[in-house]
Amino acid sequence: MNAKRRVARDAGPPAERPKPTPPTQPLHVVTPEEAEAAARAKRGSAESGAPAASPRSRARRRRRRRSTAALPDRAIVFVGPMAAGKTSLGKRVARELGVPFVDTDAVIVRQHGAITDFFAKHGEPEFRRVEAEVIAEELAAEGCRIVALGGGAVLTERTRELLAAHPVVLLMTTQAAVLRTANLSRRPLLRDDPEAWGRILKERRPLYEAVADVTFRTDRATQEQLVRRVAQWARAYARRQRSAAPRGEKE
Repeated sequence: MNAKRRVARDAGPPAERPKPTPPTQPLHVVTPEEAEAAARAKRGSAESGAPAASPRSRARRRRRRRSTAALPDRAIVFVGPMAAGKTSLGKRVARELGVPFVDTDAVIVRQHGAITDFFAKHGEPEFRRVEAEVIAEELAAEGCRIVALGGGAVLTERTRELLAAHPVVLLMTTQAAVLRTANLSRRPLLRDDPEAWGRILKERRPLYEAVADVTFRTDRATQEQLVRRVAQWARAYARRQRSAAPRGEKE
């Protein structure tokens, strides 16, 4: 530092600058209504033993109730040929709608073991009987949920009759798309006979179309697009269901 700067600078430590006074906030006067509401919330919390819910959590619960109320009051069922995407898309749609997801083939596996082994040991007629029972039980559950059926479930007349009372989504694709994207190690039928998919679809297609309320092609859109479209359709179905209900009928 040169001599001129030393002379010009004041000797001693720098003077402290006064700190700015923080702005004062106007006092909020609690109204009698607010005091009573707070007292009620406190009493309810004390009686239940749980902390009072915050306004944000209460708002989330209200949104969740409104979302569920905007859906069909019964299971939404996914049908379609093998490897069309019923399970993968069904799980995503269920998450989007905030409802449970059930794969009836997975239920059968948990209860009876691998389906291929069951077929080999008991035959197809017994499998279709067990499958129909599982489907009937899942469709009887109250509230909205997504239920994905096995590709051959529509072969059973009892199942087709039950589907008449439910919104049914048919997922369709092509044999080329299935062979390109499916895990053939988990699909021995397709691994051993790639043309079987097309033959089976030709036999079952009239049954799929007879029970379906709407059809979506899984080979012509992304999963995100399909999730959005199916969710929109489900909400529109619920609106039609409510508007078609007789006046005075409890929904």
